[in-house]
Amino acid sequence: MRPNRLPRELTWSDAFRFPVSTPQARRDIVTGGLIVVLFLLVGWILNLGNRLNVVARLYRGEEPVFRGFSPWVHTFRRGCVSFAAIALYLSPSALFAAIAILLKARGMELPHWPFAVASALAFGLAVFTLPGGMTVYACEADLTVLRDPRRAFERAWNQRGPYFKAWRISILSVALSLLGLLVFGIGFAFTSVWCWEVVGYAFTVAMYMDATPDETRR
Repeated sequence: MRPNRLPRELTWSDAFRFPVSTPQARRDIVTGGLIVVLFLLVGWILNLGNRLNVVARLYRGEEPVFRGFSPWVHTFRRGCVSFAAIALYLSPSALFAAIAILLKARGMELPHWPFAVASALAFGLAVFTLPGGMTVYACEADLTVLRDPRRAFERAWNQRGPYFKAWRISILSVALSLLGLLVFGIGFAFTSVWCWEVVGYAFTVAMYMDATPDETRR
C-alpha cells in the first residue's frame, strides 16, 4: 500500500491549479499575501511555515490540505526552521562571494575569480538541493536530512527525473508570479504565495510519487 495518495505523475496543470483548487486554498493565498504586505519578513516566514504544513498534509493525504495558518506560533516556528535552512545552505556561497569582493576591492595579489566561481557553484548546488531537503523535512519530519546537505542532495538526485521537471515547473511559476508586480507592485505578494505553493506541490510529487513505505525513509 502506498504511504500517501499522491498522483503517480507530476503534471504542469495539476501543479499550477493546486494553490487555487479549493476555497480554502484561495483563502490561504489571500491571507498569505496580506501578511507579507503587512509584516514583510515575519509574513514571509509565516508563509514558509504554512507551506511546510501544506506539504505534510499533501504527503499524508489529509483533507483539507489548506487549513489556514493556525496555530500561528507553530507555523512561525516551522517557518523559522525553513528560514534557517535557507541561510545555512546559502552561507558557503555568501562567504566565497564576500572573499571575492574583498580581494577585488583591495587589489590584492591573490586572484578573486576562483572565489567568484566557487560562489556561483555553491549557490547553484544549494538552490538545487534545498527543495529536496525541505520536502523530506516537511513530509517525514526528518530534520537530520535538512541539516545534512549531502543527504539532501542524494535524496533529490535519486529522483532526478521528476525532480528536474519540478524545477522546470517552479521556474515558470516564479516567472509568472512576477506579473503580480503589474498590480501596483502589491500584487506580487499574492502571486508569490501562489508560486510557493506550486513549488511545494511539484517537489512533493516529484520526491514521493513512486514511493513505497520502505523507500520513504531512505
